[in-house]
Amino acid sequence: MKKPADTRTMNFFDCNCSYGVPSHPAFRFARTPAELLEEMDWCGIDRGLVYVAGLRYGSPVLWNELTAPDLASQPRLEPTWGILPSQTGEQSPPEQFVTQMKASGVRALWAFPNEHHYRLDGVTFGDLLELLTEKHIPLFVKLNAIALGELMKDFPDLTAVAVNQGPHSLERYLRPLFDTYPNLYLDTSYLLVEGLIEEFCERYGPRRLLFGSAFPDNCSGSALLRLTQAEIDDEAKRAIAGDNLERLLEEVRI
Repeated sequence: MKKPADTRTMNFFDCNCSYGVPSHPAFRFARTPAELLEEMDWCGIDRGLVYVAGLRYGSPVLWNELTAPDLASQPRLEPTWGILPSQTGEQSPPEQFVTQMKASGVRALWAFPNEHHYRLDGVTFGDLLELLTEKHIPLFVKLNAIALGELMKDFPDLTAVAVNQGPHSLERYLRPLFDTYPNLYLDTSYLLVEGLIEEFCERYGPRRLLFGSAFPDNCSGSALLRLTQAEIDDEAKRAIAGDNLERLLEEVRI
């Protein structure tokens, strides 16, 4: 068995975590950014790409405006926004929306189609997803793998990150997508079964895996422990822990 990596040499940048009170609170959650940092410190996580729970369970239009001010004094936490269809008039047109992202220091977006009752496809989001593709803005997607495949078919060059994907969907639904779409990434939040990280790296390399905890849906330390104990080399672990996410964010052009 490969020796676990020395976590002191790794920069853990959590791509999938949130603060705020969820509509159905988990046993352990962070009400504020300060409480989220306490959770991260307890587990040994250095930084977080963060959304506020209200964004997922309420209106992104409201919560997008609040996230950046909430995190202004927390350099370890970077804000993300959620998207809605612009046809309803709730969200600004795509060009204006991206300009607003830049003003607020936002470099990544989230899509919660089930929670917000929309279809994530070209009919609903064509102009916005074309713009995200052009500007290399990562879109984190909480969606079943079949619907994710429809999205990637419409926008094959989109930088998309599939989150909260369990082992069964990875093996039978997601592998064909990863074989086909090189800009599709996966977070590690549900790769908790021994061997899944290793198999992914053997097939695709570590470049397309991003460390994510899915806190508070999951305990923050679960994904971290699985990554540090994975039987891959330390360079691959460092890439997954934070370097891959750093690279994606540096490639954003807004």
